[in-house]
Parts: sequence; C-alpha cells; structure tokens
Amino acid sequence: MPAAQVERAQTATKSIAPGLLLATFRAIAFSGKAIIVKLAYRYGVDAVTLIMYRMLFALPIFAVMAWWASRGKAALTRKDWLGVLWLGFTGYYLASFLDFAGLAYISASLERLILYLNPTLVMLLGLLLYQRRVSTRQIAGMAISYCGVVLVFGHEINLQGADAAWGCCWFS
Repeated sequence: MPAAQVERAQTATKSIAPGLLLATFRAIAFSGKAIIVKLAYRYGVDAVTLIMYRMLFALPIFAVMAWWASRGKAALTRKDWLGVLWLGFTGYYLASFLDFAGLAYISASLERLILYLNPTLVMLLGLLLYQRRVSTRQIAGMAISYCGVVLVFGHEINLQGADAAWGCCWFS
C-alpha cells in the first residue's frame, strides 16, 4: 500500500475515534435514563419533578447551542418562535413526560423496545402523508420488531399485570 494511502487511513482512524467515543457514551447514557428514572420512583420522586431536573440540566446546553447556531444570522420571527416553542413542548416536554409516566408501570427494557420502534412510525407516516413506498424488507423488519415487542410484552403482562398495558399506552 502506498505511503499516502496509509497516512490517509491513519488520519481517518484518528478523526473518527472521538465520534465513536461520543456515540458510545450517548448510547450508554440514553439506555441508562430509564434505569435512573425507575430508581428515582423507588424514592417517591414523581415524573414532573424528574422532568424539571432534566430540563434544568439541559437548559444551559440548549442555550449555548442556540447562541452558537444563531451567530451572524437574522433573528427569529414571531412565527418562528411559536414553532420553536410548540416543538419544544411536544417534542421535549410532552414526550419526556409520557416516557417518564409510562415507566411507572412498565420495565425499563420494555420502555426501550417501544422507543426503538419510532423508525417504524416514521416509515408509516411517510407512507400515509407522502405516499412513500414501503419495501418488502422494511415490512419484514417491522414484523420482526413488533413480534419481539409482543414477546417482551407478554412476559411483562405476567409480571406486572394490567399495569403493563396501561404503561405501554403512555408511549403510543
């Protein structure tokens, strides 16, 4: 292999290492969130309090990101602000509240499985709203995914009873 190719390969390997480390940390943190919420419930903390702390910790990060992204750009219009507020409420607060409230009824593993079904919902919305074709492979993938969730849900019903069904409704 020529020296230039070896050097490029080494540079590429060095440049992806921080990204891989951050992605690994993010996956662990994302998976650990449900476990931390379940532990907090054992001490009598409710979903609203947990979300308040989550938002307080996230606020400085979002403020810095908003400042960084807006440097040198025109200010947002009133309509843009209303859109941002609506997306923040539905996409962050409401989604988090429903997620945390559902965890009071189901296990962290079932909650993770339900959340990882979001791509199938996006695919179905693409079909319904934009008439995007769904391939046979996508249908097979959806079927396998939902069969796995049904298996875990069946186990959860045995452990939790009717609370498992109620908890799953929070995520739907």
